[in-house]
Amino acid sequence: MSDNAAQPSSLKRPTDGANGGHKKKKAKTNGAKKPLPIAAGSNWAKLKPVVAQPAADKKHDLRYVKAKKPEKKPKKSQTIDWIDTTSIVAMDCEMVGVGVGGTRSVLARCSIVDFDGNVVYDEHVKPLEKVTDFRTHVSGIRSKSLRKAIPFAKCQVDVAAILKDKILVGHAVRNDLQALMLTHPKPMLRDTTKYRPYMRRRVNGTKLLPKALRHLALEVLGRTIQGGEHDSVIDAQTTLDLYKHAMVPWEKALKASKVPGGLVGVAPVNVQAKEKADKAKRVAADIDSDDDFAIQQLQDKPVVTKPSLRIPDAHALVMQEYDE
Repeated sequence: MSDNAAQPSSLKRPTDGANGGHKKKKAKTNGAKKPLPIAAGSNWAKLKPVVAQPAADKKHDLRYVKAKKPEKKPKKSQTIDWIDTTSIVAMDCEMVGVGVGGTRSVLARCSIVDFDGNVVYDEHVKPLEKVTDFRTHVSGIRSKSLRKAIPFAKCQVDVAAILKDKILVGHAVRNDLQALMLTHPKPMLRDTTKYRPYMRRRVNGTKLLPKALRHLALEVLGRTIQGGEHDSVIDAQTTLDLYKHAMVPWEKALKASKVPGGLVGVAPVNVQAKEKADKAKRVAADIDSDDDFAIQQLQDKPVVTKPSLRIPDAHALVMQEYDE
């Protein structure tokens, strides 16, 4: 019989125990026990009938409504959907002086730009009267500038056609319209001299006054203009940029305003009044410390005793008389 012959089926392997068999090792659990199920608490017992309610009943259940947190709505971005930017133009005019001393102003140049700053209209205009002061250092107008100037009536018609149904932006735009002898609806005007955040306060007062265009350009836009002769195109573009810089709050203030053509926006802080109020608060807060300091000063001050006044008797007076 070969070595690889099959063993009889009657032969069995030695069993565990006395025959030296190996026992199966149990997996170690490191002492961890299976968690027992937690019994439902009293809160769940109260909430269970509420959860089982239909949705219609939950809507009127105060316990369910109170537990539900309101959803936070995203903040709306600042938009001005009610404004069509294609209907916005900015205008600036240059004047020359007429009459005695050139004190009266008449139109000599008119410039209009669209919302993108592109020049829509720019023409020199023949003054209606003889010019006595060209004001070249300010207006930039010279006698040769008016050689190819258009008649005033044509300029008036052209500008009226451009401004029709348009929002007009300008700096003291009323003066420009007056020089053109035109009117424009007040709700359609955007004047940088009437926007409160662009105004200043009178010294030692509360009255608001308009700022010069060059000052606004430097403060708000960081731009230097009108260093010498003025250019009505540049001034119109600057005025438009000032409006665009504050367009959203400006339009919202106008929408809430009940007085068309009036002052709009939040006025700048009265610095002097604020400083005065702050000083009053500081004085009120320091009263106790000031009193304590004064009392301490009195306590630390040395007491100076003056010699008492001695009234001499009659005998002393006689002796003093003889001594003399």
